[in-house]
Amino acid sequence: MAAGPGRAEHGLIPLHGLEDKVLFSRIASAVTRHPWLVIVSWIAAWFVLGGIATQKLADVTTDDQATFLPSKYESSKALQFGRDAFGEVKGASTTTILVKRDDGGKLTLTDAKTIAAVTDGLSTWKPDWKAVKRPSGAADPNAKQRATRVVAARLGGIDPHGFALVGLKFKGNSSDPWVQAAFKQLRSDTRDRFAAHEMRSGYTGGVAMITDVTEKSAKSEGLGQLLLAGAVVLLMGLFFRGILAALIPLLMVLVVDGAASGAAVLFASATGLTLDTSTPNLITVVLVGVGIDYLLFLMFRFRERLRAGDGRKDAARNASIRITPVIASAAFAVSIAFATLALAQFGQLRALGPAIAVAVLVMLLAGVTLMPAILAVTGRAMFWPSKSWQRAPREGFAARLGAFVADHPGRVVIASVALLAVLSVGALGVKMNYDTDSTPKGTETARVAHEITRALPPGAADPQTIYIKSDHALSAGELAPFMKRVAQVHGVAQVGEPRLNADRHAAQVPVVLRYQTGTDAAINVARPLRDAAHAAAPQGTQAMVAGSSAIVADIGDSMQHDLRLIFPVAALLILLVLIALLRSIKAPLYLMAAVALEYVATLGATVWVFQDAAGEPGLAFIIPLVLFLFVTALGTDYNMLSSARLREEIASGRPVRDAVAAAVRQTAPAIGAAGAVLAASFGTLVVETDPGSKQMGFATAFGIMLAAFVVSTLLVPAVTALVSRRDATRQSAAGNRGRWNASAASHARP
Repeated sequence: MAAGPGRAEHGLIPLHGLEDKVLFSRIASAVTRHPWLVIVSWIAAWFVLGGIATQKLADVTTDDQATFLPSKYESSKALQFGRDAFGEVKGASTTTILVKRDDGGKLTLTDAKTIAAVTDGLSTWKPDWKAVKRPSGAADPNAKQRATRVVAARLGGIDPHGFALVGLKFKGNSSDPWVQAAFKQLRSDTRDRFAAHEMRSGYTGGVAMITDVTEKSAKSEGLGQLLLAGAVVLLMGLFFRGILAALIPLLMVLVVDGAASGAAVLFASATGLTLDTSTPNLITVVLVGVGIDYLLFLMFRFRERLRAGDGRKDAARNASIRITPVIASAAFAVSIAFATLALAQFGQLRALGPAIAVAVLVMLLAGVTLMPAILAVTGRAMFWPSKSWQRAPREGFAARLGAFVADHPGRVVIASVALLAVLSVGALGVKMNYDTDSTPKGTETARVAHEITRALPPGAADPQTIYIKSDHALSAGELAPFMKRVAQVHGVAQVGEPRLNADRHAAQVPVVLRYQTGTDAAINVARPLRDAAHAAAPQGTQAMVAGSSAIVADIGDSMQHDLRLIFPVAALLILLVLIALLRSIKAPLYLMAAVALEYVATLGATVWVFQDAAGEPGLAFIIPLVLFLFVTALGTDYNMLSSARLREEIASGRPVRDAVAAAVRQTAPAIGAAGAVLAASFGTLVVETDPGSKQMGFATAFGIMLAAFVVSTLLVPAVTALVSRRDATRQSAAGNRGRWNASAASHARP
């Protein structure tokens, strides 16, 4: 039965533009004619760009959250003022050294002099790069990294409990393996100096904490990578029952990941963007997920073509012609969604989005070139030793599911929406957690921090700073009322003596909080502390609050601004991509509505698991936005595959019921397989030591599973069937009225 013009109009998946695949046809033909040239070119790109990523990664990454804040925020202004007025060095982190006697006794006057002498000597310390053991996998240190040094070291005083605290300012990117190696050398040298006088030292905060986190998380990261590789190999082997089908996808993604990571690093370097240290790992997880998705889409269609009798190159070309438009649309949706983060004012997001967008575009290039080339080379060997691919699949679960969705679309819609709605209830109780304290338990950093907080207020290891900018020379008496007022703020434990700069036009006041820096309790003190400082500032002065708690409070404000801006912009751009692909207005609207419900349901489930069941104070503040982009963009992949197959089945002349059943039967295995692999990819983040990574891993994996097994396989086809039937009924009624009017007119003629 042929599909006429009216037939295309009654469904949500119109036909016009379906065969506009000239560009992809030409690319597929060229790639499958010269597959080895394409494969060798990609290996060369992996070698070159992967080397660039290794060499330059440390230059474009940082773990200093203050660098991501816009200059309009007070904490950012305060840090800049501190650099100008007191010579504070940008990029220097504060590490606290605890010093005590070996015998546990109280420090004597002689001990105090020894500690002061060692502390003064640290100011001239520089790493001996020849003696620094080269970190595994790290490039040689360049001139920027060789600037690593101790900026300042000050004795904070002798505590009656028997220890002294030394404040150490260490210059260098704390996430750089070379900087960490240099710090280990400093730590060892300092221990030896104190040990010579029968004293020992411990380190917490700053580069010490990052170094401990890196060492502690190395095992979990290795386990995560092993689980990721194992999940990909196992799932691909189960889906296709072939040795090459299990191994080649992982190898392919690793090659593309190396090239894409290099491209992202080059992009960041060329544009002056600074990436958060977590971005490279996140890029790898994203690329493994979407790369396996795209290859799975191709392999299922490739297997169909082989079964139909095509040779390996023809099968690869024909599969590519059909699937690469879907891959391109899906990749553009992901890239555009993340590119919207360039509008963010918080620098971490502003760099994260474009970096992932560039990496996904590289994966898109691989999807239309490398993947078809691999299939053209391997052919039937991809599925060896299994021979089951040669037989058309029996009417199994996918066929029964397709028939059920086509026959009972109303029930499917009600059940799917009910499930998503119930999960969405949890989102009503979502709380944002800005706690940045990621000190791993069982490390030296944690032990030293605990020892300090047993004797001193928890914030003693990382005091906050109030800077006072004055238009006249300040006096101690003038600052006394100010310090008294600040000390009265709830949550402030101590206010230290002010330090004046050379011309006395600037003052630096240390403030110790009652709470450990980085916790929500400490962050909640930042705003009242800032209000009190502004109100109590002496005449002719301006008070500015810095410190990690104030910085995180400003990050929270910046994130709220970005959430309000990026959510609607990203949704609109993805909607436009769907309109361009489907050449329809109605279809993209209900697809986006389905994805929006899926997002809220995922957020609700994450709240129930981590806030309610695990008792955590809230979700990591970055999760709602990044989850929205992942679930919306990646979940749209499956909707596009499902919708494209529906268009194809309708174009072949099938009635709507048969088209829906056939589309579900053909796409459900591919979408289910892709969803399982992608969920496993993100699920490996659950083994990370960082609580935020655990939450992100669960949330994204759960959202992908909802997208694959509920939204794209059930809800979208069922809604399509309902709306298409309604439109068909309307058109049929309109046609009957037209025929009745024509008949009436003919009888009315004289």
